[in-house]
Amino acid sequence: MMATYIVGALLLIAFYFAMRHVYRNIRDGKEDCCGGSCSHCSGCHASVPKK
Repeated sequence: MMATYIVGALLLIAFYFAMRHVYRNIRDGKEDCCGGSCSHCSGCHASVPKK
């Protein structure tokens, strides 16, 4: 029973960090597709100064 709560908490933490990553990519105009098959990823790892 306690293991269920621990696993659930870990999943919630992982989900939080994943959504934070997606949000920051959208905000900064970056994509995670580099190295994949997309054709518009020439600058997705470019360093963009944060405001």
